Amino acid sequence: MKFRSKWTRMVSLLTVCALIVSVFTVSGQKAEAAVSASSASFTDVAKTHWAAKHISKLALQGIVKGAATGKFMPSDNVSQQDAVIMAIRFLGKESEVEANEAVVFASGFEVSEYAKGYINLAFKLGLLIPDEEYNRLPVDPKKTWGTTSASREWITKLIVKSIDKKSLAEELDATASTFADASSIGNDYLGYVNAGVSLGLIKGVSDNKFDPSGLITRASIATIFSRAESQFPVDYAGQDSGIATKLTSDGITLFQENSDKSYTITSDTLIYRYDSEQLSSLDKLSLYTDFLLVADSSGNVLYLEQLKDEKHVETVSGTVDRVIPGSSIIWIWVNDEPIKVSYDSNLIVKDTSGNELKISDLVQDSEVTITRDTYRTNPLAVEIAVKSAPVNKTVEGVVSEVKVASNSLKLLYTANDASESFIVSPTVDVIYQGTISEAGLSSVKVGDNVKVEVKDSIVTKITVQSTTSAATITGTFQNASMTNLTINYMLNGKLEAKFMTDDVTVVIDGLTGATVSDLQQGDEIEISVNSVQKVTSIKALNRTIKVLNGATVLNYDADYNALQVRDALTNTTVSVDLTEATRITYNGTSMTLTSAEAMLVKNRKVSVGYTNGRAVFIEFVYQYSGTVLSVNATTKQLKLDLTNGSTVTMPLQYDSVELQGKSTATIADVKVGDTVTGILNTEQDKFITIKIHKGLQYEVTSVNTSGKKVTLKAIDGTTTTFDVSNWKLYNDGGESIAIGALAAGNVVNVNYTGNTADSLSVVSVRIGKVTAVATNKVTVTDYAGATFTVELGDSYTVIKDGVKLTTAAVLAAGDRVEVRKDATGQAQITILTGVSKLFWKYDSATNSLYVKRESLTDASYIYSVTSATKITQGTSSIVLTSLVEDNSVLLYFYQGQLIEIVKVS
Repeated sequence: MKFRSKWTRMVSLLTVCALIVSVFTVSGQKAEAAVSASSASFTDVAKTHWAAKHISKLALQGIVKGAATGKFMPSDNVSQQDAVIMAIRFLGKESEVEANEAVVFASGFEVSEYAKGYINLAFKLGLLIPDEEYNRLPVDPKKTWGTTSASREWITKLIVKSIDKKSLAEELDATASTFADASSIGNDYLGYVNAGVSLGLIKGVSDNKFDPSGLITRASIATIFSRAESQFPVDYAGQDSGIATKLTSDGITLFQENSDKSYTITSDTLIYRYDSEQLSSLDKLSLYTDFLLVADSSGNVLYLEQLKDEKHVETVSGTVDRVIPGSSIIWIWVNDEPIKVSYDSNLIVKDTSGNELKISDLVQDSEVTITRDTYRTNPLAVEIAVKSAPVNKTVEGVVSEVKVASNSLKLLYTANDASESFIVSPTVDVIYQGTISEAGLSSVKVGDNVKVEVKDSIVTKITVQSTTSAATITGTFQNASMTNLTINYMLNGKLEAKFMTDDVTVVIDGLTGATVSDLQQGDEIEISVNSVQKVTSIKALNRTIKVLNGATVLNYDADYNALQVRDALTNTTVSVDLTEATRITYNGTSMTLTSAEAMLVKNRKVSVGYTNGRAVFIEFVYQYSGTVLSVNATTKQLKLDLTNGSTVTMPLQYDSVELQGKSTATIADVKVGDTVTGILNTEQDKFITIKIHKGLQYEVTSVNTSGKKVTLKAIDGTTTTFDVSNWKLYNDGGESIAIGALAAGNVVNVNYTGNTADSLSVVSVRIGKVTAVATNKVTVTDYAGATFTVELGDSYTVIKDGVKLTTAAVLAAGDRVEVRKDATGQAQITILTGVSKLFWKYDSATNSLYVKRESLTDASYIYSVTSATKITQGTSSIVLTSLVEDNSVLLYFYQGQLIEIVKVS
């Protein structure tokens, strides 16, 4: 009993002190702590740890700390003395701990030296009762009271007392516990356990078991103290709370006590929501809700948590009467009552499509829904949504859709990939280079960059700033000079003149390879001009060249240059005059009229093109090339649509057909739509061989310029070396090139006429991001930032997931694609599929990107990053170092190379 008496004397004074301060309030206390990002970083607590949220927050608040090794040891059981230290810090009372005070406890009551001041303060505050703790001294002589692991019921009592809920515990002391092991809960703890459970501070180890004598881990006690903060707020160093009035990727503004305070959000910011233990992201947070944050001395947010989903705003709907910008006031009518609404510079105004407007864009009688705050003494409008209004604005964008019949227009805003539709006035002014187009809306094309003026919700003016398609003018041809590159024509009774490009094209029906010299005064023409008003093409509208294929020469008078032939189809006689302008060819080679006279003998077969009794061309032919219109395998009769617009029907004398890749080809292999070349017999009245044209796509692996040889790799990987000395070589634009223009890696289309390869065309291959999709065009921005348009035409292919499709409906803005021509010269668009991964880390020393493995056997988790690899988020480029662990990313690859990393969240 001497031991007992000594203890009683030692603690008597403490008991009196504890009784004096047993009722205390610590709300508003300032807890001192050094706040930095490193405070929340422990090497043994992963961001995905179930208690990481609570450990990080309490570490930043200075409530919990790790070992010198940088570890938190979350699975270790917490000792009684460490639990008390956490409680003192939790209360914001650490500054009251007298570190230098000599503290002496009763014999047998032992704590570590670093904990004595905290235990002493806990006695003073009434968190611990000396007599109660003496009765709990450990039986094991090797253990002390301080180092003994804390039990679940003891911790619960400590925390309930810490948050000043002792009175609740006393009320619930007589309430039966719902746990099956309630009988194991100590008599001094039942009320506290009931209180802790009812407040949501602690839960059972299972649905019906509390395990009162069970031990508490450091992770668990951090979670309990974290939850307790909602019951007992303390103002920790660097901590702030309030209503979020602004939230961007760069920062957050909190409203509290009638003022705003802004903080910076960085890549180190830990983002959480109240309803989840896992890391969240900014896009899952809501404005005008309650937030808690911990920031460093520079205002950088280290911890950010949305505390609830309830928004501190209200909505009111009405009709705009007037806007007074000078006073920042809007008057609206609500149920025939005028209501004054105040706003500030942070007000957001959106139209019916969600696009932002200026406050000055609001017009009288607009139907609006106004969202205003409920947390200010004088509420302010934070957002105005226009439900219907006579909108007046001017916008710029890229035309993604034009519907002349319904007078509608759709624009794509490339800055954010958003689109907007408009109704267009039937009398809209369409202006291009200062001139109003007589064609109105029909002159606006998909892909045009335009400025649109909207008045009372109707487009009244469209200014075409740049166009991807040529403008057209219709007039009457007068004359042209290829020397001066000028053309003169009559338009609306006035003589007009324009410059031509040096590669101007001329189209006259029935005349292949027409030139400016083939135009005649009085021709009705349609000219196309480019963005600098130069003529790029001329089409004769009222003149057609009539073509006689296989006509028989009856007579030629050299004195009068008069030719008389018999039409093979009608068996009628046709007379034409030849001039120096008449183009004469033999097997594709040009010849003069003088040299041709000797060949214009009776019964010679020729092709004649003429107009108004004048011969435009004479062709001595040994073959015809064209598209198969019909084929009869029984009679071996073929009808061809020739390149000059005429047709020829002729039988195949022998079943001789050449098709690349098939040595046993027959007339059965000739299909309608095929391009073929038919070789004529000596009488020029039958085909003796049909050569089917076929295109194959290859990749150039090497070029021998001196030997004029090219080695090509087929799609199956086989390589073949070709002698191209007699081939026609073209670039992607159809212009002739030399062999030196070819390089390894080029994709090329090789044309075979029968079994013989005779031409090669370089295929441009581009990869990029789809920005607009129309019925006949797709607009793409490549990885160099250049925008181009893919004309789809009547036949094209879209490849998605390896499946070839013939519709562009599967394409969408934002798709990453490869664009090229296929072997037939038609557009081919291949959709590149992104691979979804979780970012782990980036090694700048090796330029290696590491992602989280999906399984232990996953070997695809390290990727090489090159200088060409793009790193993006939305429509913006970002730096790779801005990615943090567990960011969701999409990886895009092309030919085995990582070409783009897209940050998703």
